[in-house]
Amino acid sequence: MWKLILISLLLSAPGKAVPPPDTLAAASVAASWKLPQAGPQTTTLSLHELEAKGLSAPRDLSAEVPNLHIPDYGSSMTSSIYLRGLGSRIDNPVIGLYIDDIPVLDKNAYDFSFMDIRQVQLLRGPQGTLFGRNSLAGVLSVQTLSADAWQGVRARVEGGSFGTVKAGASLYRGPLGVSLQFAHSEGWYSNTWDGSRCDGGNQVSLRVRYTKAASDGPAIDHIFSASALSQKGYPYRRLAEGILLPVSYNDPSGYRRITATDGLRLLFTGEKAQLRSVTALHLLLDRMYMDNDFTPAAIFTLEQTQRQGALTQEILLRPHRGDHVTGFFGFLRYNALSAPVTFWQDGINDLILSHANEHLPDFVGKLYFQEESFPITSDFGLLYGGAALFHESRFHLGEWVLTAGLRLDYEGQRMQYDSRALIHFYYIPVHPDPYPCETRYQGVVPNHNFQLLPKVAARRTWGKMAVTASVAKGYKAGGFNTQIFSDILQNQMMTDLMDLAGVKLENGVSASARNTRYKPESCWNFEVGGRYVSPHLNASLTAFYIDCRNQQITVFPPGKNTGRMMANAGRSFSTGVEAELRYRRNRWGLTAAYGFTEARFREYHDGNNDYSGNHIPYCPQQTVAVQGDYTQPLGKTSLRAGISWQGTGRIWWDEANSLSQGFYGLLGGHITWTTPWGSLYLRGSNLLNHQYNTFYFKSMGNAFFQQARPRSAVLGITLEL
Repeated sequence: MWKLILISLLLSAPGKAVPPPDTLAAASVAASWKLPQAGPQTTTLSLHELEAKGLSAPRDLSAEVPNLHIPDYGSSMTSSIYLRGLGSRIDNPVIGLYIDDIPVLDKNAYDFSFMDIRQVQLLRGPQGTLFGRNSLAGVLSVQTLSADAWQGVRARVEGGSFGTVKAGASLYRGPLGVSLQFAHSEGWYSNTWDGSRCDGGNQVSLRVRYTKAASDGPAIDHIFSASALSQKGYPYRRLAEGILLPVSYNDPSGYRRITATDGLRLLFTGEKAQLRSVTALHLLLDRMYMDNDFTPAAIFTLEQTQRQGALTQEILLRPHRGDHVTGFFGFLRYNALSAPVTFWQDGINDLILSHANEHLPDFVGKLYFQEESFPITSDFGLLYGGAALFHESRFHLGEWVLTAGLRLDYEGQRMQYDSRALIHFYYIPVHPDPYPCETRYQGVVPNHNFQLLPKVAARRTWGKMAVTASVAKGYKAGGFNTQIFSDILQNQMMTDLMDLAGVKLENGVSASARNTRYKPESCWNFEVGGRYVSPHLNASLTAFYIDCRNQQITVFPPGKNTGRMMANAGRSFSTGVEAELRYRRNRWGLTAAYGFTEARFREYHDGNNDYSGNHIPYCPQQTVAVQGDYTQPLGKTSLRAGISWQGTGRIWWDEANSLSQGFYGLLGGHITWTTPWGSLYLRGSNLLNHQYNTFYFKSMGNAFFQQARPRSAVLGITLEL
């Protein structure tokens, strides 16, 4: 059926290709109702701006948006985001991601390749009233290209350093748009254990979009998108006596992911109001596998597989008179998660037997296992559901616009867990015959949360200048620490082994499933800013203060434990400024963005150390992005050359602020020849080959860093017919 549709479209009369507009009329089904009028805290990038700057994924927006930091953390699964001093490495993100008004529920799907993206808007600051959960620090709204904005063919091919290749093609005919893209990379890092590349991979993306304007029924926008990704990952270097050792580990590591979303947007127009419905089905299948000790020793490996399905529904009502929107949002998501940890011989000896034998009396002898390796299997059934009612009104009073909104948000969570292991042990010389020890830990833990999310804002306009002040609350959902269950079962196994030997451990099991829950993170955001807009200049300045409660911090248990977990800090604050500037006159163009954040713990004691007053880790104190370009007309063509510089830092790596990455700057540049049929371009990044660290963590008492990608270049060609 699809083949017949595509053939008929290709044989039809060619449509006229026109530059896609930055916005669509509010009456169009493809326009978003929930995005506010651009204020000083909003960054907007159009399709041609994204492609001219070579921004091909959300992480490329780092520093382009003030105070936004999306680092490279080893694989597409670890797509951590930090904004305004807020962020977390695992579980729920601090900004919401919406693609064509359809929410992306899992952070594992946040790292994706841009493909015919008509517009990107990032709203900084809590957007809880209209967007709810996980919009604590902002919302990234991505609008894709549709047939009602473009008729024709688009294509792109590029190749560059380290075996990177990207190719894509799109066709927009009548009401239908079809886009297909492929990306490949050989990888930037080498594993000295076997000489192989330990990153890089392949990704294929598809989008089919059907858009139909309203006639005698609702306007329809039906979007199906899917992607498949396979990559190696985790190029982590161990720090030993102040020296970074080369990447070297012995077990295969990588990440694979399949995602699919089928979304339907309907717009009903009546005599007094418009009703919009956004319905979506979501599928995510992924598998992460890694050498979790990241050394050549045979200690332990981790594998995590997810089988997720979700349904989301949003209904928005907007009357023709007045500027009001009332809505309902509901979602249901189930995740069948499996996370087995396999202990190899070195891990059995170092992590289990050595600790157990320290507590055995001499008359018992020494403990040994018959197995040279064994798994601790952990299976989870994670059920999430939520519902929200919200309303926001804007009142226009001359040069003033007053905004007030409120959202009631409920989320329920349920974790069913089953963690188990079977080993055969013996004692020399007391009991030389192997004896089975089966340990199992299973049960159900619920979690519930209500949030009331208000917002008030005022906007005053003086000609080309507008000033905005706002107060808003946002929150990030709580959850369960599934990655700590291997430690729980390991401790339970130790207790069982000691009981069988007649030895009673003083501490016993240190954690249970019930205390693996962590609370939602919430914050109040106060900000004031202004924006100036003229034909040649667009500039903004914003100052903010954030008071945060129960900030979620990723911690590693002390000693040689194998897991990690999310903990809630007591209180923290973040304050800073953001500035943006865009200037274009004649042949010259200049864009600049600057962000400064001072983010510290106000109250945080982890039970052993007091970190109150320290900087919050992983969030950069400053971000800077400057780009200038010059365009030279050449008849019907033109030549544009530009240079860019991005700076980030300082970044503290731990709660004690004992390690940090200093401020670093990266130089880039591009040359683009534009013709009526497309363009030819050459881009380079990190031209001075600056070396710096993008990630730090500890595992089993060892410290690891990931270094940034080296100098690279890409040559490409685009077609627009």
